[in-house]
Amino acid sequence: MNNLPPRRRFRVVARPKDRVRRVRVLAAFAVVLVLGAVAFVTVHKLASEFGAGLFPNGVYGSRASTPYGAAVVIVEGPEPLRARAQAAANSVPGTAGDKAEALKARFAAISDIRVRRNWTEKTATLTLIVRRAVAAATRGGKPAGFLGADGVVFAAPEGVFNMTGPSVEVAGASAGELLALAREWPLFAAAGSFPAALKGMSYGSPENGWEANLIDGTKVQWGRLEWTREKLARLTQAVADARTKEPGAFSADLRWFEDGKVLLKPYQGKLR
Repeated sequence: MNNLPPRRRFRVVARPKDRVRRVRVLAAFAVVLVLGAVAFVTVHKLASEFGAGLFPNGVYGSRASTPYGAAVVIVEGPEPLRARAQAAANSVPGTAGDKAEALKARFAAISDIRVRRNWTEKTATLTLIVRRAVAAATRGGKPAGFLGADGVVFAAPEGVFNMTGPSVEVAGASAGELLALAREWPLFAAAGSFPAALKGMSYGSPENGWEANLIDGTKVQWGRLEWTREKLARLTQAVADARTKEPGAFSADLRWFEDGKVLLKPYQGKLR
C-alpha cells in the first residue's frame, strides 16, 4: 500500500516580459518567411523571362502578335524621328538594350536613349534623347545636316528640326573649332549682335579662323573665336561710324583685335 502523499503538479506561467519576447520572435520569423517567398517568386519570374529571351522582335501596339516571353517595345520621341525609330526597333532582334544600341548607331540625331521596362506588362519604353541643333550646316555649299550644341555635325530626318536662322559652312573646320563655334553661337545668332543680321559663318584656315557674312553684304574676318562680346560691340560701333560717312556694305577684319585693331573698308566684292 502506497502511503506516499500525492505529488503536487506545478503550472509554469511565463512572465509578461517573456511572452512579449516570444511573440516578437515568432513575428520576425513570419516576416522572414514572407519576404523569402516574395523574393523567390520575383527571382523565378525574372529568370524565366530572361531564359525566354526578353524583347525579341516586339511589335508596337500589337500584343496579340507578340510571342510568349517577348515584350512590346514602345519608342517615344519627336516625329518623324519617332516613327522611323519605331520601325527600326521592330526590325531589330534582341533585348530592349540591344534595340536601343541599334537605334543610336542608325540615327545620328539620337544622342542617347533611356530604357524603361514594365516587368508586369512585359513592355519596354525607349525614350529618344535628341541632339540639340544650333544651326543648319553645309559642306562645300551643300546641305550637311545640322551643327549640334556638342559640336557634332549630324543628319536628321526632314521635319525634326526647323532651322530658319543663319547657317554654318563646316568644311575644313576641326572638331574643336566646331565645338567652340557651337558654344559661341547663341551670341552670334542673337538679334542685334551684328550691324546687320548674320547670314552665315564659314571656316577659312587655322591662321585666319572664321568668317562671318551678313545679309547686307558685309564680310567680317572674325579670326579666332575669342573676345566674342567685345568684338561684336566694337564692330557694331565701327560700322555705325563708317556709315555716317559712306553707306553700303563693308569688309571688316577683326583678326588683330587683341592688338586693338579693327580694320574696316567699303566692300568691293560681289554680294552673296
